Amino acid sequence: IAPLDEEESHLVKEGQVLFGFHHLAVAKRKVIEELLRKKVTIIGYEIVQNDEGELPFIESLSEIAGQMCVAIAGHYLQTTQGGRGIILGGVVTCPPATVVVIGSGVLAKSAIKAFLGAGAQTIALGRHMDRMRALEEITGGQVITMIATRYNLARMVKIADVVIGAVLRPGEKAPIMISKDMVRSMNKGSVIIDLAIDQGGCIETSRPTTLDHPVFVEEGVIHYCVPNITSAVSRSSTKVLSNMVTPWLLEMGEKGLEETLQARSPLARGVYVYQGNIAKENIAERFGLPYIPLFE
Repeated sequence: IAPLDEEESHLVKEGQVLFGFHHLAVAKRKVIEELLRKKVTIIGYEIVQNDEGELPFIESLSEIAGQMCVAIAGHYLQTTQGGRGIILGGVVTCPPATVVVIGSGVLAKSAIKAFLGAGAQTIALGRHMDRMRALEEITGGQVITMIATRYNLARMVKIADVVIGAVLRPGEKAPIMISKDMVRSMNKGSVIIDLAIDQGGCIETSRPTTLDHPVFVEEGVIHYCVPNITSAVSRSSTKVLSNMVTPWLLEMGEKGLEETLQARSPLARGVYVYQGNIAKENIAERFGLPYIPLFE
């Protein structure tokens, strides 16, 4: 389900339909050109959108990723991992860790609930007032909410033991929310988990890592930046994805791809490329290639 690399793109057969998390907004040009040459159809799970504006694939896996953050943060805060040597929840006479979550969508909400459950002091910064209000309501006022201005972000990361980047712009490169200077101001041994790394990352110092080598240290701060983070819990992720994609595959088997997409279904909104033509304007602009809408 991870994006194709250059070597894998040469293995694709002409005219194939490719489902997966493709993240073409941050893909390499050589990969795009090879796939277009083979006249494939590319459907990105990350931009499949229903009529209510929800992203069902992203939201389902975001619930898993958010929960994973607690175990990851707790592990790398340990002294043996180079962390600050603190526990998330605190104990009598010892205060809990301070966790700053940037974002207000499903991913952020899942992380916030998990960290609150672990007993951490949790601060959420987002740009949508209605979502911040909803976060306060679903947590019974336990989460501290703030608007994600540059001033507030700079102030909060200084006191953070853990920073979670949970910002998403469907089908686009993630915006940089935390600058290198802000990272430099953080406590040494604190932990950053950039969950937006699949789309370039929302923290300036982030760069993709792997499950074999998941972290690096920059400015004295531990960075965990593994794309497709849920692959670490592959059985759970596979169950969720299978349950999501099976109805679409059955419909395509019955009606065929073209008829399924012509119904303007949520699946149609996930089409990056259709039979070798780029169907998303922002992707065409990024690579300087022709844009041909799916429905003309």
